[in-house]
Amino acid sequence: MPALKVGIFATQYPTVSGEGGIGTYTRTLVEALVELKQGAHVLTLGATAGKAIAGGIPVDIIPRHHASIIDRVLPGASSCWDIGERAMQLSRTKGLDLFEFPNWEGLGLWFALRRSIPLVVRLHTSSAETQEIDGLRTTWRLKCDISREKMQVHRADALVTHSDAHRQRMAAELSIDPGKITVIPHGITVYPRFVREHTQHCEPTVVFLGRLEKRKGALDLLKAIPMVLSTVPNTRFLLIGRDRAHCPGARTHQQFADDEFPASVRGQVTFAGALGDADVTRHLQSADVFVAPSLYESFGLVFLEAMRWGTPVIGTKAGGIPEIIRDGENGVLVSPGSHEELAAAITSLLNDSDKRRRLGESGRQRVEEEFSASIMARRTLSFYASVVSASARHRT
Repeated sequence: MPALKVGIFATQYPTVSGEGGIGTYTRTLVEALVELKQGAHVLTLGATAGKAIAGGIPVDIIPRHHASIIDRVLPGASSCWDIGERAMQLSRTKGLDLFEFPNWEGLGLWFALRRSIPLVVRLHTSSAETQEIDGLRTTWRLKCDISREKMQVHRADALVTHSDAHRQRMAAELSIDPGKITVIPHGITVYPRFVREHTQHCEPTVVFLGRLEKRKGALDLLKAIPMVLSTVPNTRFLLIGRDRAHCPGARTHQQFADDEFPASVRGQVTFAGALGDADVTRHLQSADVFVAPSLYESFGLVFLEAMRWGTPVIGTKAGGIPEIIRDGENGVLVSPGSHEELAAAITSLLNDSDKRRRLGESGRQRVEEEFSASIMARRTLSFYASVVSASARHRT
């Protein structure tokens, strides 16, 4: 199969324009595609226009600006136009065979309307889903984002997502046949030579990674903490990620803890904020338990990030998470929104070192065998090739 040249847009790209699940997926994919001798070019949003090389991958940066008149009428329209024009320019100058856009905010719509090469749209969590889960009020900007997402999807040559659960949910939201959506699970870089230390810590650590917001279940974790400490009082809780004001009274999670927890509990909780890759990796490698009690995840890439180090994980029976975590086999699943179940699961693992080791080793094995970056890249490359071939047949 001849090498393909693909372009991929991400609203954020790690080390260049910010962190986020879409950016992490994009970086992992393009680096793995280059390992397979394919061509890849990334387009992302940033503070200022420019070019960068990240991990050997060329990255074009477009500033997210807001034209005062246009965006007052159609929020996001100027960015959509800029991104589409730049994507078309890259398609011509780099001789790209295909361009992939995420569905988020529908920022590939202008490209979808004027493109000369096939368009693939990867279906991440949509704006409509986020509105429903986070209870966001309906604004004109949100309506525009949702409309652009749907129009972009219906003009794509092919659709792909990362779990069957999300395929079913998106098919219902978009009123399309689920069979039109291909499932290719996310992958992650694995480290088979990493040796995990199984040491019984006098102060066990529970780590959370992600935005501290309603959809990620961060408040449920906070509510579970006093219950865990009543049984395992020396437990340390480390919450990594940007804090949002999603707690009662429009408070951040740190403000909630400061207001609601006694000093004995508050002293066991650390809000680390956003951390760099090296620090995140260090904490995931050493954590006794990783927990992410999301109310919904279209996949749950963060679990792979912990599982690859042999760290036992606790997730919820929501979205695509059960397609990663097999309850009692390579992790633990609890009901979303139940801080009581969450506290019981954390306590159970903290009190059973053998179970932690067994679940952690099983989880690591599953990531290496089913969710590696190389497996994702090979599946994606085969999918891309089929889209390009079908487009060529259609043109002739």
